[in-house]
Amino acid sequence: MALVGLSDAAKLTGRNQTTIHRAMKTGRLCYTADETGARRIDTAELDRVFGIRHTNGASNDAMAQGVQSHVTPVREVVLLNRLLDEREATIRDLRARLDASDDERRRLTLLLSPPTPAAPDQPRPLGRRVLDWLIKQHV
Repeated sequence: MALVGLSDAAKLTGRNQTTIHRAMKTGRLCYTADETGARRIDTAELDRVFGIRHTNGASNDAMAQGVQSHVTPVREVVLLNRLLDEREATIRDLRARLDASDDERRRLTLLLSPPTPAAPDQPRPLGRRVLDWLIKQHV
C-alpha cells in the first residue's frame, strides 16, 4: 500500500490539487491521516477514482516510485497453477471413488434385499388346479 500526499497525488493523476481535495471532502476519494494530521492517499484509491496518468520520459520514474507494483512473479504463477492442477486431480479421484462406492452399494443392496414378488397370481391351468386340490385332500 503506497501512500502519497496531495501534491504527489495531483502529479500522478494529472488533476489539480483542488479537485483531489474536493473528492476527499465529498467522500468520493478515501484517505488516511498520519500522526501529524497530513492526509495520505493510497495510490490504488487514486487509480480507482481518477486513473493514474502514465507519461513517457524521466518524470514517469519519479512518479512511479510510490506506486505499488502489481506484477506477479512468474514463479508464483507456476506454483499456483501446479497446486490448482493437483487439487483438480484430487477432486477427480474422490469423485471416481464416490461413484465406485455408489455402484458397490447398489450391488450389495440388490443382493441383500428380499426377492421381488412375482407377478400377481394368474389362473393356473385346470390340470394344475385339480392336482393341487387332490394333494390337499390327501394330506
